Amino acid sequence: MVLIVIISSFILDSIMSNFISLNSYFTPLFTLMSLIIVYPYFKGNQLRFLGVCFLTGVFYDLIYTDTIVIHGFLFLMIGFVITKLNLILANNYLNVMIMAVICIIFYRFVAYGLLLITANVSFNWLAVLKSIYHSLIANVIFVALVYVITDKISLKFKIHKSN
Repeated sequence: MVLIVIISSFILDSIMSNFISLNSYFTPLFTLMSLIIVYPYFKGNQLRFLGVCFLTGVFYDLIYTDTIVIHGFLFLMIGFVITKLNLILANNYLNVMIMAVICIIFYRFVAYGLLLITANVSFNWLAVLKSIYHSLIANVIFVALVYVITDKISLKFKIHKSN
């Protein structure tokens, strides 16, 4: 189930980025959001989950950004945030959407911070806020839909998720 969700969101990211411009209100981060969905399937094995986050980020780097490990570490940090949020929030429909919003905000701020440090580029903070709210709509809808789908599949095939 984990691989299916991550690979399908990875492919959907690619498909959607071909149809949606970067200035759209629906900027996809589906691969990143899939990590929120798959966390409960690791049954408390946080180290394995963090490894999957890092590998997903490395593949994301190689396919989409042509860098080596920047997104690997970004996805690893997001994975750490997801593990901590799951200690506070129960795994339900509303909390998954709240986690998505928190992860998008964290991801955008850290990504822009890294760009400021490494690329000697100055960004307007308004651009950061604009990228956050452009990412929120599509990704929260995606997380909500995929959560419902995976929850139904888990119940049907008796796939255990930890809460």
